[in-house]
Amino acid sequence: MKKRKGWFLLASIVAATFIVTLALNLFSAPSAAAQEKKADEEYKLETMTVTAQKREEDVQDVPMSVSVFSDIQLEDAGIKDTSDLVRFAPNVHMKESSAENVLIIRGISSFDTSIYSPAGFYVDDVNYPLHYMYNTELLDLERVEVLRGPQGTLYGRNSQSGVINLVTKQPDNEFRAKVLSEYGSYNSWRFGANVSGPIAKDKLYLGVAAQYKLSDGYMENEYNNDDETAEKDHKNGRATLRWTPTEDWDISFIADAMDTDDQNIRYRFRTGPFVTDNYKISHNITDEYSKQEGNGQTLRLKYKGDSFNLLSVTGLRNYEHKYNGDMDCTADPGPWFNWGDARYEYEIEHKSEEFRISSPDNHGPFEWLIGVYGFKEETEISGKMAAWGLTSDTDMDIDGYAAFGQGTYTLFDKLHLTAGLRLDHQDLEGKFKGIGFAGPVDLAKDLDYDEWLPKVSIAYDFAKDVMTYVTASRGYMVGGYNYGYTPASENAFYFDAEYTWNYEAGIKSSWLDNKLLANLSIFYIDIDDKQVVEWAITGSIIENAAKAHSQGFELELQARPVQDLDLFAGFGYTESKFDDWKALQSDGTIYDFEDNYLQNAPKYTYNLGAAYRHISGYFGRIDFLGTGEFYGDAKNTLKQEAYELVNLRLGYEGDNMGISFWCTNLFDEEYVTALYDMTNMGLGELVQDGEPRMLGVTVSYRF
Repeated sequence: MKKRKGWFLLASIVAATFIVTLALNLFSAPSAAAQEKKADEEYKLETMTVTAQKREEDVQDVPMSVSVFSDIQLEDAGIKDTSDLVRFAPNVHMKESSAENVLIIRGISSFDTSIYSPAGFYVDDVNYPLHYMYNTELLDLERVEVLRGPQGTLYGRNSQSGVINLVTKQPDNEFRAKVLSEYGSYNSWRFGANVSGPIAKDKLYLGVAAQYKLSDGYMENEYNNDDETAEKDHKNGRATLRWTPTEDWDISFIADAMDTDDQNIRYRFRTGPFVTDNYKISHNITDEYSKQEGNGQTLRLKYKGDSFNLLSVTGLRNYEHKYNGDMDCTADPGPWFNWGDARYEYEIEHKSEEFRISSPDNHGPFEWLIGVYGFKEETEISGKMAAWGLTSDTDMDIDGYAAFGQGTYTLFDKLHLTAGLRLDHQDLEGKFKGIGFAGPVDLAKDLDYDEWLPKVSIAYDFAKDVMTYVTASRGYMVGGYNYGYTPASENAFYFDAEYTWNYEAGIKSSWLDNKLLANLSIFYIDIDDKQVVEWAITGSIIENAAKAHSQGFELELQARPVQDLDLFAGFGYTESKFDDWKALQSDGTIYDFEDNYLQNAPKYTYNLGAAYRHISGYFGRIDFLGTGEFYGDAKNTLKQEAYELVNLRLGYEGDNMGISFWCTNLFDEEYVTALYDMTNMGLGELVQDGEPRMLGVTVSYRF
């Protein structure tokens, strides 16, 4: 039934597009004089300012591999959340499931059940510590920056593969307001609104944005014939109060909140005795859910002076995730496979303060930045598997402090020498209480880390618009505690940090009077003390047993060859493999993982697209998005073959009204976003399906 509804909607969209296009053409065609004025303008690619190195600079001057997306680019591409975003950034991938949102950059992944991603995630300079928080709605943003490679010097722990920065829009003297409504396949709705402007001109400003999304979902539970088994209900909003008492000071207070209430029945077996077709499952526990609540407050104090610039960022984030799932993901009533449900609750409070001073805008040949950072993090994770009588309660308290600095000296107006260093200190206290297979367990372990995280870089301007660079940087993934299953001993309760050294060379160039951008980077990453998980029927052991490496390249192109036409492409190739890891298996044998690929690390990713926007307001866009093959396990037995998605958008945008018709996954490609091995339990390969073809229409109005 849903397939037939999809084709009916497609036919309706085509007919509506023709009618709307004809009407708008009659009433909205610009004058010949306006078209001539437009034709006389220079059609150059826009300069993108980023804060990747915690100071404002042209992205083409940053000696690292960076992808940046403006608010207009996000809207034109239909990028609504982080899982959409990563498909447009080479060598960036997300392991997305109803329980995880793990970022994998340049092939560096984390083990199953880890609560952290190896990539950092920041909103307005405030860290989101748990990967569950990463697939956020991209609401009223100024831009998004994707930094590849270890960013330990400026960002500290858990940024060993890269960082994603979200920068929200700040209100100013310009009044702007927008409302939108969207409808898509599977009874999916999205409503949004934002408004911002001055309360007191040149002094006080307010901005508010909110969004509501709901959907029946694309999964069907054959056990009870429920075709709304993966329904979604998402709400989020943000308010920003900004004060500029003088020309030198810029003070803003940002508050946000989110709430999601999703059914969570998405896991299915694609092999084994309980296999089901794509988008179909068979679960006899139907009270599955994934509920999230979160809020945050950020105070930013910014000063720009003649001798130095200053920035203070104070952040508070609270987050709660309640999760319940069918443990065996089957409808089998037998005693062995009827495992009941598994309930987990994650709660975290994260407080942080960063204070940094940097060189003024007119800094001369020496550009510098120094800062201090501190945070306090309290995390509680509880689990219960009633059918097996297992319980777990894990408390983790982390205090962290850091001092860092980075400077760039320019010689001969061409040679740029950069050096940076961070001293990063962590104190971790972990406690575990629970009931395991062998009875009650009570464990505690304190960990501490003092890490030096350097970075050096040499960049040279061969021409005005051609810059080459080489860089080396260190990152690390903090150690932690095994909360997922009841550990049998203290040694099984904790694991230590892993470390990376990244070596990178690249070229950034602009051609044809800034109508063509071409950037290329190549890299090699050494990974030591790789955190790995070893599974057994009674639980898991997390160890630092492996040495690994990752190598590859990224190529990004942007072009504006003729008036109103934009072309863009990105390609990333990664080979990430274990170099040294042998592990004892449940059957008593030793398995050698050498030369196996790291899990959830696609061999390549690419995006290729074109967008045309006429002066009359009509626009069209097509995107080809590719993901290479990857494995869901370290043994490389669970494999997702390479796949490609095609997205289309067609519409009109005038001074006030906009309408767009869109289709994602045009050819209804079948793929999975997460894979888990349950073959040793006699069940098979457990997967979650990626989104099928979606059709929809979005209508917006700007005031």
